[in-house]
Amino acid sequence: MQTFLSPNKATKRNMDTYRKFVSTLATAHSNRVFLNSDKEHALIVLIELFKNAKSKLRIFAGSLCHHVGNTSEYVEALSDFIERGGSVDILLNNFDIDGAKRSNLFKRLAYYVSEGKPINVKTTTVKPYLANDTEKKPIHFTIGDESSYRIETNTEERTAECNFNNPVVARNTAEFFDELFNLTESVTINLTELFNIEEDDAK
Repeated sequence: MQTFLSPNKATKRNMDTYRKFVSTLATAHSNRVFLNSDKEHALIVLIELFKNAKSKLRIFAGSLCHHVGNTSEYVEALSDFIERGGSVDILLNNFDIDGAKRSNLFKRLAYYVSEGKPINVKTTTVKPYLANDTEKKPIHFTIGDESSYRIETNTEERTAECNFNNPVVARNTAEFFDELFNLTESVTINLTELFNIEEDDAK
């Protein structure tokens, strides 16, 4: 099984090579596990995951107000997916309301919600971890169409395991996400209210 571990400090050539590598795997829907770390490399994988998803994205994250979620590339890639008719469920376990109000991502999501797009954002206090991790380190993850995934096993260093075509792992993770998302303790964030957007104003 081939792995691709990104260095902490990559040159532009390294980044271009990695970007092509990830794009090739995504386009081919390759069932191949590869490793991923740091903000820049995480962004490359997530953009490709968004670009190749067809119907649904599930995102479990901290706040999405900082780092990767606050980049213009992330916002545009997620927006493109929504514009193609995709639905998005987001569950956050470290929601930052002040950061969200300053976030271009949340402003964009609020606009799409006002347009009636299938977007749901909730907060939770749950901090999931891998079952075989005795240290119980918290994880974040993004699932595309129950087939592709990026599971971040170290949320500080952005270390993650990725695959663009493993329905078994992706579906199991998606089902786990749905269980958390549908808990009564998971509270919906009213994005249009957060930004004082009237639904009729955007139509």
